Amino acid sequence: MHNSEDSNQKGTAGMNRTAYSVDDCGNDDAVAIADNDINHDWQIEKTNTSDGVRQERIRHLTMPRFSVRLVRIDPFENCPVQVEGSVDVRKPIYRIDHQTVFCEIDWTDELSEDQHLPWLKAARKAHTELRGYFDRWKSLSPVKEMAGRIELDIGACQSWMDYTQTFCTENDRTEGALVNRVRGLAGVVSTGELPVLLAMLHAADYSRVADELAGESLWKRLDLTYGDCAEAVGLAIMRQ
Repeated sequence: MHNSEDSNQKGTAGMNRTAYSVDDCGNDDAVAIADNDINHDWQIEKTNTSDGVRQERIRHLTMPRFSVRLVRIDPFENCPVQVEGSVDVRKPIYRIDHQTVFCEIDWTDELSEDQHLPWLKAARKAHTELRGYFDRWKSLSPVKEMAGRIELDIGACQSWMDYTQTFCTENDRTEGALVNRVRGLAGVVSTGELPVLLAMLHAADYSRVADELAGESLWKRLDLTYGDCAEAVGLAIMRQ
């Protein structure tokens, strides 16, 4: 666990999370960076720590290369939620919205300090656009239908991170029954629907199960996927 030394930050200790509140160093008057190609310049990465905590980062792949960790916070206590595990909230912290912040910023390429904030604003814009992809994906009929058929409620999910956490939590709660329902459904859905189901597995960090169910005919199946089904698959893959 990392503890802040900033005397202006106060809070109460919580198990497996920082003991300090999150301050916002964002500045809406900061100079904006020119628009980037979201598809090529930014990437969402997911990792699992040794103690099983799922972390998510957004990475800028071109100069200046850097990455930031996305952390969900409790808007009432103003500190990271329990499932985030250990979080270093020493400044700089950049608030995305009332429930999400950037922290643990890793600047791979050297950059003058006066350019940090504009690039963090660019990262926030990229995150917003990527979240927009999620909203579109969640609204597609094939996704809603597949989620209903595997009895997974994604209505409250607001991001890919939320979706992954919801899927994993439900599968853990049911001792693997959710993935078993997916396996069963994979054997009866149409040629166009199966890639949607497999993409949902990939987006939920169950790529191994998806690859197992896909077999060697995955690309042939994708060639036969059109319309909303094709868009659902593309958006889920883009999330990766």
